[in-house]
Amino acid sequence: MFDVLVNLLAGLSFGFPAVPWLLGARWGARGVWLGTGFSVVILLCLFPILFGFGCGDCGQGAIAIFVLVPIWIAAALLTAASAAFAHFKFAR
Repeated sequence: MFDVLVNLLAGLSFGFPAVPWLLGARWGARGVWLGTGFSVVILLCLFPILFGFGCGDCGQGAIAIFVLVPIWIAAALLTAASAAFAHFKFAR
């Protein structure tokens, strides 16, 4: 269960930069920043909570958190950069 959770959280992190593009195509520049806000909040606030419930008090969690947190931060920065490019693409 633990390895599936870690792989899922690492894989999902790299899908978040697509969210500004998807919402930007639907709602324009406003959707780009709305999607970016939701993505970054989910990445940086909800993923650690989900990880805490999935891991509990196991010793592997401390090791995995050091691996996953830089991935989550990089994905959040990549999402913000993606949003900047999407903003210029969908600006009217």
